[in-house]
Amino acid sequence: MSVIVTGAAGHLGRLVAEQLLERLAPEDLILVTRRPEALRELGARGADVRYGDFDDPTSLSDAFAGGRRMLLIRTDAMGRRVRQHRAAIDAAAAAGVGHVVFTSHVNPVPGNPIGAIAREPGTTEAMLHRSGLAWTVLRFGSFAELQLPPAAVAVQNHRLITNIGDGRIVPVSRRDCAEAAAITLTTDGHTGNTYEITGPQALSPSDLAELYAALTGQPVRVVQLGDMMLAWVLGCIGTPMTDAWSITAFGRAVRRGYFDVVDPAFERLTGRPPVALRDVLIAQRVDLLAVA
Repeated sequence: MSVIVTGAAGHLGRLVAEQLLERLAPEDLILVTRRPEALRELGARGADVRYGDFDDPTSLSDAFAGGRRMLLIRTDAMGRRVRQHRAAIDAAAAAGVGHVVFTSHVNPVPGNPIGAIAREPGTTEAMLHRSGLAWTVLRFGSFAELQLPPAAVAVQNHRLITNIGDGRIVPVSRRDCAEAAAITLTTDGHTGNTYEITGPQALSPSDLAELYAALTGQPVRVVQLGDMMLAWVLGCIGTPMTDAWSITAFGRAVRRGYFDVVDPAFERLTGRPPVALRDVLIAQRVDLLAVA
């Protein structure tokens, strides 16, 4: 059984590739990327590294040839993603790929305040349902590794400045997401299923502040701001306004409960609980302590 991983040179794609090399013969792994040179070491281990660009559909027939299952990792090209994903799904069907696993987003609905970041994966899910291919959807929450920068800022300033109110997030590690993807690609019984792949615990701003303080020995208090005030503060420290509004929208989505999803799907797939944010940050504690 040959398995394709798209976006294989990205953070998640590389982790999935490593997981699959533990489960498959290297010659059964097809890694598709716009940057084949970035995957030379995996090619040297026997994986089939191929060029493929979702913006160039003609490149995908050769890239997907011979694959039977495919992991479609959502791209980060907001505004072009639906078109890119459609090209990949159509090319997969034409190449004889029988099953597509798609990495979606928690609550990928039009009303989600983060806008296209969630809406476009939701559109892709619907497109995949209509494709005639067997499909599985993995909805990932916020990656735990992305909590390091805000944690470092909070520790440095002794304040966690946020607009999420009493909202909660459920960070999930990329490695856990990669393991869930690898298992779904290499075992049966997942066709037509949507799995919410989340961390083990929903965390409020107070929970986060307490965690940052416990890991660094520095006091961290929560400062709640409204959306407009947070955007203004971010602008004052040099954050580009597009980024400031994106950060504000994320906080609004958390405040309204769009990220407050805790689900047992990961443990059912893997037989173990997901890694907690504490453990992810402990692994990066040197970086946190450097700003303490």
